[in-house]
Amino acid sequence: MRTLTRVFGLLLLSGWPVIAAEKPLVDFDFERGLQNGGTLGGAGQFKVYAPGEDAGYDSGPFGRCLDLTAASRHGGTGAKEPPTGSAVVFRHEALDKLDTFTLTLWARQSPLAHGTSARLLSKENAWDLLPASGGAALALGPGATKVSYNLTGKTREKLEDRWRFTAVIVGPESVCAYVGGLGQPLVLSAEKPRSEHKAAARGDLLLGTFGGIRPFNGWLDRVRVFGTALDEKAVRAIFDADNASAKQARPAPVFDLARPAANTHRFHLKRSDIPFSTRWQKRTEAPAIMDSFHTTQCLWVYGTQTNFIQQIKGKGIGNQGTLNGLQGQEHSTTNRSARGDTSGRHEDLDGNKNTPHWMVTFGPKTFTGCCNHPAFRKLFFDAAKRLVDAGVDMLHVDDWAMNASWVMSGAACFCEHCRAGFREWLKTRCTPDKLRELGIADISAFDYREHLKRNGVPDAAAYKEKFRELPLTPQFTDFQVESMRAFFREFRKRLDEWSPKKYVPVSVNALLINLHANHNLCGIDVVDFLTGESSQNADYQTAAEYVFAAKAAEAFGITQVVSPIPRSTARTRAALATTYAMGQPHLVPWDIYMGSDATGIQPRYFGTREQYGAFYDFIYEHKTLFDGHESAAEVVVLANADAPGKGSLSQFCKQLARQQIPFHLVLGASQSARVPVRAADLRAARVVVEFSAADTFCEEDQKTIQAARKSGLTRFVPPTADLAAITKLRGMELLRVEAPENVYAFPRVNRAQRSAAIHLVNWNLAPDGERSEIYRNVTLTLLQPQRWGKVASATYLQPGQKPVTLKPERHDDCVRLTLPRIETWGVVEIKE
Repeated sequence: MRTLTRVFGLLLLSGWPVIAAEKPLVDFDFERGLQNGGTLGGAGQFKVYAPGEDAGYDSGPFGRCLDLTAASRHGGTGAKEPPTGSAVVFRHEALDKLDTFTLTLWARQSPLAHGTSARLLSKENAWDLLPASGGAALALGPGATKVSYNLTGKTREKLEDRWRFTAVIVGPESVCAYVGGLGQPLVLSAEKPRSEHKAAARGDLLLGTFGGIRPFNGWLDRVRVFGTALDEKAVRAIFDADNASAKQARPAPVFDLARPAANTHRFHLKRSDIPFSTRWQKRTEAPAIMDSFHTTQCLWVYGTQTNFIQQIKGKGIGNQGTLNGLQGQEHSTTNRSARGDTSGRHEDLDGNKNTPHWMVTFGPKTFTGCCNHPAFRKLFFDAAKRLVDAGVDMLHVDDWAMNASWVMSGAACFCEHCRAGFREWLKTRCTPDKLRELGIADISAFDYREHLKRNGVPDAAAYKEKFRELPLTPQFTDFQVESMRAFFREFRKRLDEWSPKKYVPVSVNALLINLHANHNLCGIDVVDFLTGESSQNADYQTAAEYVFAAKAAEAFGITQVVSPIPRSTARTRAALATTYAMGQPHLVPWDIYMGSDATGIQPRYFGTREQYGAFYDFIYEHKTLFDGHESAAEVVVLANADAPGKGSLSQFCKQLARQQIPFHLVLGASQSARVPVRAADLRAARVVVEFSAADTFCEEDQKTIQAARKSGLTRFVPPTADLAAITKLRGMELLRVEAPENVYAFPRVNRAQRSAAIHLVNWNLAPDGERSEIYRNVTLTLLQPQRWGKVASATYLQPGQKPVTLKPERHDDCVRLTLPRIETWGVVEIKE
C-alpha cells in the first residue's frame, strides 16, 4: 500500500493533467435550485421514479441541500426491483468523454434508511459511486463488464451519523478516495490500481440513484465533477473551503411559523371576543347576564325593538339581528297546499308546502320559503331593511341554505319560479345534444314537474325515493345551490345600499364539522362569518369535532362561532377551551337551543357563572393571549373540501393533534363555492400531506399544487406517511406534553412580539360529567430549543387560578417546563 501511495503521488506530480485551482464542470450547491454552477452551465432536472417519492430541498450545513428522503427504500438487492425514489438528472456531452475525473460531494444518509447498494452518483454506462462505511465504492464501465473498486479504510463511521465529505479521484493508473467531515480531518481512505479504461461513455449524470432502482435515501450537497484527476492539495483545498463555509443550520424560529393571513373575508370577530345570544329580545334578564360574562357581541337575536338594540349597543356590545329561511311565515296560510298562498313558500312536487321534520311542533304556519320566489324575497329583504333601520350591527340567517338544502334531501322546490329558472339554467348551460341526452326534446316548453310525471315520478313521495337516480338531479341540484348563492349576493348588494356604513356583516347557521360541496360549503364565500350549532349527540362532541371545525374555519379564513348543545359541563368546557385555543370564539352557554322533534321542543339550556364564569373571566383578563396570535406549524394537510377523499379528514386531523404535531389545514373548493388553494400556504410549509389526490382539484388549484411540488421547497407525502418520524428527522418536532392521552397542545405565536401562547386542553372527562380529570406535575417540553429563542420568561395561566412563574429546566436538546396542575385548560405564555 505504501508503494502504491508513492506511485500514485509520483503519477500525480509527473504525469497527470492536474491543476490545483481546477474549476468543476459540474457544481450543484442547490442554492439556485438545479442550476449548474460549473463551467458547463445548464441545469439539472428532477426525475421521479415512483409517485409521491419526489426529491426536494432541505436545510443542510451549507444552506439548501438536495433532499432524497422520500424514497421508499435505500438501495436494493435485486435487478428486478421496482423503480423508486427520484433523482436529479444532468446531461452534457462533455461528460461523455471523461475517462479521468474527480468527484466530490457531501452526503448524509437518513437515520431511518436501511439497505445496501445505494448510489450517491451514477453516470449511465460509465460509472456509479456507492457510499460505504469509512469510504466509498466505485464501479467503472458499462453493465456486466464494470470493474468495482472498494475504497474503504479502517474507519467505520456510519454515514447516517453526520454529514460526510467524499472525494473520489479516477486517474489513468489508479483510483483513490478521501473522506472527511465537519470538524473531522480529511484522510485517504484507500487507493487501488486501475485495471480498465471504460469510463468514457454516453449517458446522463444521475444524483441519488442508479437507474431508479438503487436510490440513496438521504441528503446531498456541494456535488462537483471535475474533468481531471485532482491532487491531494486540490482536494484538501476544496474540503477546507467547504468546512470554512459551513454554518449551523438555523431553521425558522417558532415565532416565524405563523400562518399567512388569508384575507378572504372582510369581517372577522376578534379572537378574544365573547359572543352571547338571547334568542328573543323579550328576556329582560339577558343584559345583566351578558355583563357577568364580559360579553362583547350579542348574536342571533330575533326582534326589532329599538330600545333593546340601543340598550345593548350602549354597553359597547355589538348587536346582531336575525332572519331565517322561513321569513314571512306569518303571512302564510295554515293549510298544507301552496295554492292561494301569496307569501312565496316552498312547493313540493304535489303542490304542498314544506315543514322541516324538527319543526313540526313549531306552529301551524311553519313553512319554508323559496329563495327564487319574488314574494319570499320581498318579505325577507323588507325584514332585513327594518333591522338595519333599527340599528343592528350585523345580521344572522338561520335555516339559511333554503333551496340548496332541500334539493339535497329530495324535498326540492317545484314552484313556478323554480321551474322557469331551471328551464333557463338548462338553456344556457347545455348544448342541444346534451339536452336530448337528458330526455329534453324542446327546452322552450320544458317544465320539470310535468317532465317528471311523464317519466315515472308521479308525486312527491316517488320523487323522494328516486331523486338520487334521476338523470336531471345533478343539474337541478346545481341550479338550486346557485339560486341560494345568487340570493345572498343580492342580499349583500341591498345591505350595502341600506347601511349607513355601506356594509353589514352577515353570518349563517353553519359549523364546519363536516365538509360537503352542497351543504355547509356552498355559502362559505357569500357570507362573512359562521355561527353554527355543534352536534346534537354527545358522542360526536369530541376533540375531533372541535379541532377539525376550528382548523377548517382557519383554512377558509373565516370566523366561526361555536353554538354549543351542552350535554355535560365538562364536555362543554373542553369544547370552549379547544375552540378559543385554536383562534375561534365560543358562544356563552346561555339560552341555548337543545333540539326538537315530533314530541316537542326541548327546554332551553341556561348555563351559570359557576359552570363557565371562570373561563370567560380568563379570556377577558388575557385578551393578548388570543388577539394577535396565529397558529404555528410547518406541516400542512392538503384536502379538496368538495370531496376530501377516502377516510375521515377530521379523524386524521385529530390524530395529528394527539401526536402533538402542529399542522395547518389547506382546503380548496370549486364545485359550488370557490376557495382557491393559496400558494402562500404551501410555500410556508416544509411538509405537505396530500390527503386528497392532486387530480381531484380544479385546474387552477392543480397548477398551484404542481408549482409548489416542482419548486422542491416543500416535501409532499401521502397520509399514510410516518409523520412523527418525518418531523423528527427534519428537526420539526416543536413540543411534547408528558401527560395522559387526550391532553392536547396548540401552539400560537405572535411574530411581532416574539412570544408564544401554548394552549393545553384536557379532554379526559370525569365520570360525573361536571369536570375534567385533574393531573398534577405535567411537563411541557420545548424541543429544538434553538428555535424557541432564549425563553426569557414562562408563565402558566389557568381559568380561576393565579399565574405561576415557571422555571425553565434547560438542556442541550430541550427546555422542560413543569406545570403544577391542569384541569380543563391552561396556557403557557413564553417570551423570547
